Amino acid sequence: MLPLLSVFSAAALAASPFEVYSSKGGFADGWKASAWGGPAVLQVDAEGKRATVLDVSIQSGAQPFAGVILSANPGSGLDLTDKLRENGVVEITFKPGKDAQGQTTKEPQPVQLALTFFNKDGETVHAKFNVKVDISAAEAGNTVKMTLPEALKGLADQDQLASISAVRIQFFGAPVAGFSIVDCVIKE
Repeated sequence: MLPLLSVFSAAALAASPFEVYSSKGGFADGWKASAWGGPAVLQVDAEGKRATVLDVSIQSGAQPFAGVILSANPGSGLDLTDKLRENGVVEITFKPGKDAQGQTTKEPQPVQLALTFFNKDGETVHAKFNVKVDISAAEAGNTVKMTLPEALKGLADQDQLASISAVRIQFFGAPVAGFSIVDCVIKE
């Protein structure tokens, strides 16, 4: 009976979204956040809730096209199944942040999104930034979607890709304001 339970659990996990980062549960095992070009990224308590968010703050001197990466350690990436390749969607919920002077801004912050993969030889393959979105001052936050077909567009040897190893978020041009990442999930 135990092997059947293991198979059932694996099937149930495959059907549910993969939470790279969740405000309720934090990071998936083996995943972490880092930044390049000037922003700082910290996991902080969400205001008035028993949850956390990833706070991406900018300081003066932040470089154009700086960004944040949510990345997996080797062996912790999400297997790239045929179903995921065809119908997969990355959903990220953002909330707008503050500018370098700590002021709330009403100006939208354009960002671009891309994925990174491990191929079957364990090498890193970076996809292009094919999706551009604006993080705006919406009260409920902004949920943006990037389909896997969009993310894979322009990549050669797609059949050699084995797993998703990172979600990259890059400021489009000079940073206007920081932002918070509430959730980042990958759905089949």
